[in-house]
Amino acid sequence: MRRERAIVRPMIMNTWQRDTVVRLLLDAGRTALSYFGDPGISIKADKSIVTEADKAIERDLARSFDHPEDGVYLLGEETFETHSADYFDRALKHTTWIVDPIDGTSSFAFGLPTWGVSIAYSEQGTIREGGILLPVSGDLMITDNGTVFYTRLSGAPEQWNASGLKPYLPPKLDPKRIGLVSISQEVAKQGYYHGPQSVQSNGSCVYSAVYLVLGSFIGYIANVKLWDIAAAMAFFDALRFSMKFADGRTVGPHIIADHYFLSSTHTRRWRMTDQFYIADSEPLCDYLISRTELPRTT
Repeated sequence: MRRERAIVRPMIMNTWQRDTVVRLLLDAGRTALSYFGDPGISIKADKSIVTEADKAIERDLARSFDHPEDGVYLLGEETFETHSADYFDRALKHTTWIVDPIDGTSSFAFGLPTWGVSIAYSEQGTIREGGILLPVSGDLMITDNGTVFYTRLSGAPEQWNASGLKPYLPPKLDPKRIGLVSISQEVAKQGYYHGPQSVQSNGSCVYSAVYLVLGSFIGYIANVKLWDIAAAMAFFDALRFSMKFADGRTVGPHIIADHYFLSSTHTRRWRMTDQFYIADSEPLCDYLISRTELPRTT
């Protein structure tokens, strides 16, 4: 059953407030689940799938996050094309909320569990905080002032309670371990991984990120857009994970032209400028780079 929302005065979010962002994530997750199984699929101009759930969630979040008159801007997957180049030039100099209402839309649209909702917060072009909810499994991960918090929600969505959020540190694992490597759709279609590890392409950056932090994956290889990776970037930065491009350049939380195509005229605008590798240690990250053949991004 669709969730009917009461019309209330929007709260303008010009700072990171962990408890409020948690509430927004839980509300977005409930909305998404109300569409799960009957998502209302349509095809965008770039031939990718969008659902009515994507649109509904981003509309809801925009009420708090899209207030340029107050110096608060929104970069969302489903609405970015409605804003001008000047809007985003100003956004990257002020407070910007970066939203992916459903990351893993194809999985969501066809009834698979590998999808999630993400919200990231940036100031002056640097990602400071992020939160991700995986509604099917109940995994909730969020940062606050350099600490990563995690819990697994239980019960019906209407009964979700995030009071179990606790500071989280990844398990100390053997860097030479045999494990599972997550790869993005683009890497799966165009690349080749030579390592002995099994690979999985689950179609969701946020799903891969949460389970990389939890230790289910040993690494992630991707070429994704800013809204896919932004919230996860806050986790990786806080936990000091190793993040590199294929040519060895270190990647961080800064939204700069060296990391993303930012020009309004570029056909790959908002996508990362090269293939991206993440692991919990630099030796493992370098190993993944050495074992992968991928097309270079231009």
